[in-house]
Amino acid sequence: MPSPLPRVALFTPDLTDRADRRAVVALAHALVQAGHPVDLVAPMGGGALRAALDPAIGQIDLAKRHAATSPLALARCLAERRPAVLAAPASVFWVARLAARLARSPARTVALAADATLDKHLAAIRAAARQSG
Repeated sequence: MPSPLPRVALFTPDLTDRADRRAVVALAHALVQAGHPVDLVAPMGGGALRAALDPAIGQIDLAKRHAATSPLALARCLAERRPAVLAAPASVFWVARLAARLARSPARTVALAADATLDKHLAAIRAAARQSG
């Protein structure tokens, strides 16, 4: 029996209907379709894109007002969920890196460039997942 695909966590600053947030949601859907367990983590629940999420995508609300106040809560989430990969848009990548260090998480961190395609994001996450062992 093949081993299960590694868990991927996607951190986004919120779920408002903006291009970079839509890209993260599309990435979450693509990863779920490929068989990865996926958690979409946001500082605050709600937002126009929340209703568009597949029920198979874990939705984690950190109960924080802004991404900048989220590193400790995200670190707790990483320690609990233990994803192999943590990906975040470049604008909040520093939050993801800090949280991974605070959690002493072995998760590989991936920055999602605003101008990259879905295929490039998928390739970067798959490469990081392979490196995570």
